[in-house]
Amino acid sequence: MESNKFAKLRQQFLCCYPVNKMAWSTLQLPLELDEQRALIAATCGHPLNQQFPVRRSYQEAFVKRLMHVLKDHDELHDDIYNSLCGQLAKTSLDAAPAPSIYAYKHYMLQSEEHITLRESTSFVCEGTTGLCTWEAALALADYLLEHPSQLEGKNVLELGAGTGLLGILLKHKALKLPVGQVVITDGSSACVKLMQENICLNFENDSDEATPKCAQLRWHEVKEFPWSQYAEPDLLLAADVIYDDTQFSSLLAALDFVYEMRSNRCEALLASTVRNVDTLHNFMVQLEQHGYQVTPCANVSCCKSHFCRDTTAAVQIVCIKRLN
Repeated sequence: MESNKFAKLRQQFLCCYPVNKMAWSTLQLPLELDEQRALIAATCGHPLNQQFPVRRSYQEAFVKRLMHVLKDHDELHDDIYNSLCGQLAKTSLDAAPAPSIYAYKHYMLQSEEHITLRESTSFVCEGTTGLCTWEAALALADYLLEHPSQLEGKNVLELGAGTGLLGILLKHKALKLPVGQVVITDGSSACVKLMQENICLNFENDSDEATPKCAQLRWHEVKEFPWSQYAEPDLLLAADVIYDDTQFSSLLAALDFVYEMRSNRCEALLASTVRNVDTLHNFMVQLEQHGYQVTPCANVSCCKSHFCRDTTAAVQIVCIKRLN
């Protein structure tokens, strides 16, 4: 199929991978007009993007970059111009009202299966950074997909789940991962609402048992969480939650409570983008002071990644245990 020629660019476009880092070199130039049409159909015209469109500014940047790549072509297909003009027209129409602060991303999985997430178009929105998916979540998702035995029969609790990517991934029926109950939590009510919407997007006709649970959990109020309503957690997950050292004490208190509740018969996987080495080191020191054993985990290499990951910043994954 013609669209298979552009599978990588399609995957990158649908998850809003940085335009300047896309696999433009995979294009076998020059492209005939039919090939140009097929490329637009596989990206801007993809059914997922038509139903749940990615960020408008991203689509515009993608088409402009494509036109630059094809700058030496004598003719460009009308669909390329139409895609750009359509985005510019929408921008003009929306000039008066405020543009939507939400758009969609689509993470392609095996056999054309996918995860669709509604996300914020801004890094910080509604007083939280959790309304968009961060690189550490993708790295941790890769790790879990490469090590499914670590999920075998385990009930999972995610802290600071944000958009809900990890929990949705773990319960995705196409992946058939051997996981038990999955509970995704966040301290932000806006994040919890967004997670609920994303669960509905990805589990439209599934039974309640087949979907992740969603709840608000503020770390400093961990004792008030309705623990009896959920299975006891065996595995805790957290991605990009230790960038703010003012939250360390409440996060450690939450970990202490869960581990004590489980008599230390649980473990955690923590993924962190290495933005500030000192901040990361400080938290690891505090973990050890609280009696935890921290073991580094091997990252999944880019060539084996199930996602389009921007590896500009390193991600560290550690396993956290506490001995009796």
